[in-house]
Amino acid sequence: MKRVRCDNVPRPMRCAPFGLAVLASILSLAPRADAQVALPITEVGEGASLRVDGSLREWRDVRFLDVGEGSDASMRVALAYDGGGLYVGAEVRDERLIRTASPGTDEDAVVVTLAMPRGRGFDGVEIWLWAGETGRSAARVGVGGLGRPGNARGAQIVEGPSRGGYVVEAFIPWNAIPGSARWQEGRGSVRLRDVDSAARPEVESEPTFAAVDRAHLELLPTLAPSGGQTAAFESFLASRQLEGARPAHDLRGDVGGDAQPERVSIVDRFLVVTGPGWQEGRGFSFVQLPIAAAADVREPRLVDLTGDGKSELVVTLRQSDDRGSRDLWQVFSFATAQIVPAFAIETRKATGAGSVESAVQVRAGRRGQPATIEARSGRAQGLDASTLQEAPAADAEPILVPWGPVLSREYRWDGSRFARVSERPNPRYVDPATTARASTTATTTTSAAPATPPPPGVEDLLAAFRRERGLRDARPTFRVRANVAADAQEEEVVVYGRDLVVVGPGFRSGSGWFHFQIPAQAAGDVLDVRTAEITGDPRHEILMRVRQNIGDVRREVLLVFQFTPVGFPAILQREVAREQSGRRVENEVRAGNGTLEIRPGTARGWDASSWPWGDTPSTDGIAPPLLPWRDRAVTYGYSGGRLVAR
Repeated sequence: MKRVRCDNVPRPMRCAPFGLAVLASILSLAPRADAQVALPITEVGEGASLRVDGSLREWRDVRFLDVGEGSDASMRVALAYDGGGLYVGAEVRDERLIRTASPGTDEDAVVVTLAMPRGRGFDGVEIWLWAGETGRSAARVGVGGLGRPGNARGAQIVEGPSRGGYVVEAFIPWNAIPGSARWQEGRGSVRLRDVDSAARPEVESEPTFAAVDRAHLELLPTLAPSGGQTAAFESFLASRQLEGARPAHDLRGDVGGDAQPERVSIVDRFLVVTGPGWQEGRGFSFVQLPIAAAADVREPRLVDLTGDGKSELVVTLRQSDDRGSRDLWQVFSFATAQIVPAFAIETRKATGAGSVESAVQVRAGRRGQPATIEARSGRAQGLDASTLQEAPAADAEPILVPWGPVLSREYRWDGSRFARVSERPNPRYVDPATTARASTTATTTTSAAPATPPPPGVEDLLAAFRRERGLRDARPTFRVRANVAADAQEEEVVVYGRDLVVVGPGFRSGSGWFHFQIPAQAAGDVLDVRTAEITGDPRHEILMRVRQNIGDVRREVLLVFQFTPVGFPAILQREVAREQSGRRVENEVRAGNGTLEIRPGTARGWDASSWPWGDTPSTDGIAPPLLPWRDRAVTYGYSGGRLVAR
């Protein structure tokens, strides 16, 4: 195999499970995908175009690969795409072109192999590009299964002259490529087939970007879209120091804005939304999922649950600690151009003694009507009413256990929330109070019943939390007392570095806590944590001020979180300070009495003429700071589960 030079393609994913160890194995005839760089494919941006005319002048901003070497059987090749289809451009170096009037697989060709996802596997598709010979044969495109190219309806191809060979440029519509609906989740390679004898056609040389094992298409390099709309996703990765990471799940559907589909990705522990109609195609929105790793995400899918024609994300999240694990069937909504946890049900709990699980089913509504979510009690192994002391969760609908009073329960969107609409009683349920009274009547004893131990206090719960998190000697960096959740009693909001914990006598029956990891790079980047009532209800919201370093720029972001019946969503993200080389803009934040006001504040070292960012909008969903020389104060009100400017 001839050498493939990859100095101008992205470096391998840093999360590859085998890394350089694979490169050390010289016995494998087909290199694993873990050792391959991804196959780049560049988006043709809005307003740009690639004309299929046999010239590669318009390809200046597209990343090329060098496949093969020398003056015979080598090429520079690039892939590009837009909403209509796939572009291929190649400059081939070949001493002799072997071509007939009816081209086949035993002639010179540029071949693109794609592995399109289907179910849990891949289907192989090949695109064959045959250059034409002036006055003898026309250029042709073939698309089909591996080694079986057929007609490609709507495809275009033009060859052009090049010193020592030829140029071939082609466009293939997505609807002519089987399985292309999910091509961004696919894999691929590209090769040059060189046949140097027309009388006895045999493949003399076939340099390739990556070897193709037909039985293991999953080993091909992943496709790596870049530029255009993909640039917003790459910006997100850079902002989280995740360059090179690949999504564990990549979905596409109309979730908000106009009718164009958005890209909904789960990468590392983040849920990210991008798309041509999302933030005008230049930005992204994201939330950090309450999980330890991407492997804790199961069965994500896009479903219209509210009947508005826009899809919600349905996903199961597994959460674990020293006491066991639980599964959350979670719904995320995008209707407000932000990612909002809209609903959650516990569907599984497991301890060292066993597990209990329930099932959730979605029944589609009539056109324009919301779907019905049905939860049903399932089965238990090793656990029963005496061994699992179930306490209702504060952040989700409770699991329906087999021994509980409810057999099934239905929920439906009512315009503002997923409300309970019906439930069926469990015919096998036995009221424990009735059992206790019967037991007392039937038992005669003179010994006094043991006293019920007192519930743990706040300090006991905090000590237990510190033991569990390995923070035994940690001292709080912030501590606030306010009514933020549950009943009317106050809770303690305590921060240890980046770990926020909420406890209280009325919170989770006074026997548990809520833990949230603040999205900061280091403990010192958590600048402030306080509470204030800013939504008009009796409970306080939690306000965090977090520092972020992006190159030589330091910014401070105000994050506002709120406890709801189904989660702990961020209801506002706003940059309130920016600093660079001693110059600084800082806004003034006033919160309380049902409102939040942000004022432009002060500037040091910058003014209208020297502000280096102009009117450039944010690309990460976090609004930039107000500028004293331009902006007025902004007052926020609570609407639709978010804080919005009035």
